[in-house]
Amino acid sequence: MRAVIGLVALLVLAPTPHVAAAKQQSAVAYVESLYDPIALGGTARYSPRLQKLWDECEATAKKNGDACMDFSMIVIGNDFDLSDVHAVLIKEEKRSAVVDARFKNFGKATTVTYDLLRDRHGWMIDEMRSGCYVLSEALQQKAKC
Repeated sequence: MRAVIGLVALLVLAPTPHVAAAKQQSAVAYVESLYDPIALGGTARYSPRLQKLWDECEATAKKNGDACMDFSMIVIGNDFDLSDVHAVLIKEEKRSAVVDARFKNFGKATTVTYDLLRDRHGWMIDEMRSGCYVLSEALQQKAKC
């Protein structure tokens, strides 16, 4: 069962370098695209810093036979039944933005904060936070939760 949950988490969170956000897409629209009910997380693209952590986590997981992460930072859990999904711009500069994704998962109000960077290909995730969870820490097995 744990292997199935880990596989689901990997599929939801696995980096997809071949998917690039459109240059003209707003930071809010980019974050909202991560919550597409048909392809949850499917448009995720990570900064070089975070992509390196993903790659290292995946390599360690492959060596150990475990999942890199055992939950999805996008929904802060393994299972989801999302409603009232929307994104709110907190701060935006020319090449960076902070956007909150706010939603209910199984009726529980949840917020995930995205630190985004923009390059010539569009927006990419440089960090994700929700409560005490921080993606870069989780990828390094240093989660404080």
